[in-house]
Amino acid sequence: MVYLNTHFKKLKREYVFPIIERKLAEAREKHPRLSVVNLGVGDIALPLVPAVAKALCDATQEMTTKSGMRGYGPSEGYSFLKEAISKTGYAGCNIHPDEIFISEGTNGDSTNIQELFGSKCKIGIPDPTYPAYLDSAIIGGRLSKVTLLPCTEENGFCPVPPQEHLDVVYLCSPNNPTGVAMTRVELKAWIDYAKRENAILLLDNAYEAFVTSPDVPRSIYEMEGAKEVAIEFRSFSKSAGFTGLRCAYTVVPKAIENGQMNKLWLKRQSIKYNGVSYPIQRAAEASLSPLGLKETRAQVEHYLEQAQLLSTGLTKLGFSCVGGQDAPYIWWKVPSGKTSWEFFDEILEKCHLISIPGRGFGRHGEGYIRLSTFTTADQAQLALERLCALK
Repeated sequence: MVYLNTHFKKLKREYVFPIIERKLAEAREKHPRLSVVNLGVGDIALPLVPAVAKALCDATQEMTTKSGMRGYGPSEGYSFLKEAISKTGYAGCNIHPDEIFISEGTNGDSTNIQELFGSKCKIGIPDPTYPAYLDSAIIGGRLSKVTLLPCTEENGFCPVPPQEHLDVVYLCSPNNPTGVAMTRVELKAWIDYAKRENAILLLDNAYEAFVTSPDVPRSIYEMEGAKEVAIEFRSFSKSAGFTGLRCAYTVVPKAIENGQMNKLWLKRQSIKYNGVSYPIQRAAEASLSPLGLKETRAQVEHYLEQAQLLSTGLTKLGFSCVGGQDAPYIWWKVPSGKTSWEFFDEILEKCHLISIPGRGFGRHGEGYIRLSTFTTADQAQLALERLCALK
């Protein structure tokens, strides 16, 4: 008899993103002649920028030569990309290339990092937030060790350090799904908490490229003392359009636990991961070049413009929403008397628009829906025109 992992049975909710894909397919089948505006799953809407595409093709062509052929690369990433990230992404933060680990995505890194912590560690997870944090903790048998940290309208949708002790705390800023970013004051409270409680902060910072507010740091390492208590996850997915290429990185400072966390993550990656391909890493490096940054920044600004368009439009229609200033997401408050799934179905039927119900991101997500602003200007305008049907 094979004994299966019974912790999977504790996953009471179905993972929300496949549900949305099914709903989208059903809507397109039901209305084949009417386009469905997809503001649901946060995938890119613009093509790769020229600088990235050229580097990708050049690196692939290089591998067709005897001198340029490549096999397995280092599991932690090539030094050329790590050095570029250190100089460009962390200028002034004194992050060394040996503290940077290249991977295929923050989803895997932010969940696999749990392997570094003992089974008795107490984990704090914001609610609502990206569901993979909690689901991976449940699969790993840690449900009894999880404390949910409410992110509600009352606390500005930012988790507040609790009175109780936690060993590990997930933070997501700019936040998916609420679109709200933590200020320096709010992050300092968590750094102080981590030092006081001897805890580790796990900061999902996949949307740092979208930060515009002056009081929101682009990296937690801009904050004093953060390198002793914080691991940061970043991605090229949304900042450079890599959702189809897959490349991200995790920063594990050697100042944490006297370098033990850095050594453990290196060992874990060496055992379980074969690394990101050479052409992809060259493409990621190109996105950090002066030309690459100029081209990708234009795309980020485009997505933020759609966020402002949708946010302003919803407000004019009499709805309440937050986000969109430092992240490509809008957190839309559902009209009273309806659940988030009911409102999702209503705007899909009446407006032919796909969103994501807030309940899919946690219990405290009930009463909201998330709109992704990874879209084009014409689609954003079409969405607003259709939403007028709700009034």
